[in-house]
This record gives sequence, C-alpha cells and structure tokens, in this order.
Amino acid sequence: MLPDEFFKKNMEMWEKFTSSYMDTMFKTVDKTLEQSKTLKEQVDKAVSSAMETQMDATMSALETMQRQLQAVSAKIDELLEKQKAA
Repeated sequence: MLPDEFFKKNMEMWEKFTSSYMDTMFKTVDKTLEQSKTLKEQVDKAVSSAMETQMDATMSALETMQRQLQAVSAKIDELLEKQKAA
C-alpha cells in the first residue's frame, strides 16, 4: 500500500470512528437528559404529595385547636356569668 493510499484509508477510518463516537455521545447525553427530566418529575410529584399530606395534617390540627379554644372560651364565659350572678 502506498503512503497516500494508507493515509486516505486511515482518514476514512478516523472519520467513521469519530462519527460513530459522536453519535454515541449525543445519544448518551440525550438519554441522560431524559432520565434527569423523569427523575425531576418524580421528585416534584413526591414533594407535592408530601406537602399536601402535611398541609392536611396541619389543617386538621388547627381545626382541633379551634374547637378546643371555642370550648375553653365558652367555659370562661360561663364562669364569668356565674361570677356576675353571685
């Protein structure tokens, strides 16, 4: 094989290799981005669900406290009325 033919063949092989390598790298990056997006969606969903659950628990606790405060307030009003009557 002549040096020119060898060089030409070598360049053809190099171009095929780099082209294939770049395709593989682009596909890898695309797949990584796709997986990152999926992971972000799953994390967002989990956080949203946790926040909703926490909000429900907080609202329930506040409603319980409100009922208790109303009961205490009613007792205080009752005691004040008894004190006035006495």
